[in-house]
Amino acid sequence: MKKFNLSIAISTILCSSLAFAEGEAEAEVPYTPQGTTSSYITGNVQNHSRQDFNGSDVTSTIEAGHTFATGTTVYVEFDGIQLGKTDEEGDDSYYSNSAYTTIGVDQAFDITESLWIGGGYQHLLHNGDTIQYRPYAKIGYNFNDGMLKGVSISNRTRYQIADGSNKVGDQDNTNDQLRFDNRIAYQFQEMPVQVAYNNVYYINEADNKSNTFEHEVRATWTREGVQPYLEYRNQADAADVNPGANNNVIVLGASYAF
Repeated sequence: MKKFNLSIAISTILCSSLAFAEGEAEAEVPYTPQGTTSSYITGNVQNHSRQDFNGSDVTSTIEAGHTFATGTTVYVEFDGIQLGKTDEEGDDSYYSNSAYTTIGVDQAFDITESLWIGGGYQHLLHNGDTIQYRPYAKIGYNFNDGMLKGVSISNRTRYQIADGSNKVGDQDNTNDQLRFDNRIAYQFQEMPVQVAYNNVYYINEADNKSNTFEHEVRATWTREGVQPYLEYRNQADAADVNPGANNNVIVLGASYAF
C-alpha cells in the first residue's frame, strides 16, 4: 500500500510546476491518500520562447514538501530561478534578479476510495515582500476500476489577491485574479507512463488585462524512484490578445517521493 501511495504522489506531483507573469508556473501539492506519510521534491528546467515572461529564456523551479498522515501537506517552492539570457537590448526593467518563493499548506480529505476534496493557502513572496495571498479549493476523482480505470480528473479554483503596497518590478501590483485548473490524466495499465492535460483559465480584474486560457500537456515516466517528465506549456499574455504573442515552454523535470 505504501508503494502504491508514493507512486500516486510522484505521478501527480504538479498540475503545472513562478515568475510573476500571467502565464506563470506554480506550486501544486500532489494528491496523497489520507493515512500516508511521505515527503517529495521536484525540480525542472524551462525553455521559454519569450524572455519577458519569466525574466530570461531559461528558468528553473524547485519545490519540496511533506505530507502528514492527517492529509496535511506543508511545502515551499522557489521559481523563476534565472539560468539563461535576458533582454538582448539591455532593457531589463521587467526582469527579476531573484526567484519567487511560495510557502503553502494544503489539506486533503478522502470522501470515498475514489473521490477527494481539499483546500489550502499559498503565500507568494519576492525579495521578502508579499506579492499575493492565494486561498484555494480543489476536488478530484480517480477511476479505480471499469472502462475508465487509470483516468483521474480534478479541478482547483484559486483566488489570487494582490498586495497593492508592493510593486512587481516597476509595475503596480493591483490585479486580483481567479485561476481555474481543470486537469485530466491517464495512467497506462501496461506500462509506467502517465499522460495529463491541464487547462488553465484566468479571470483578471484589472481593466487593462484580458481573461486568458492556457494549456499544459505532460508525460511522466511513473517508475519507482525518480520519475522524469516532459511537458509543453502554452502561456497566454493577458495584455496582448494576439495568440502569436503567447509564451511557448518546453519543460524537463523530475520528481521523487520518499
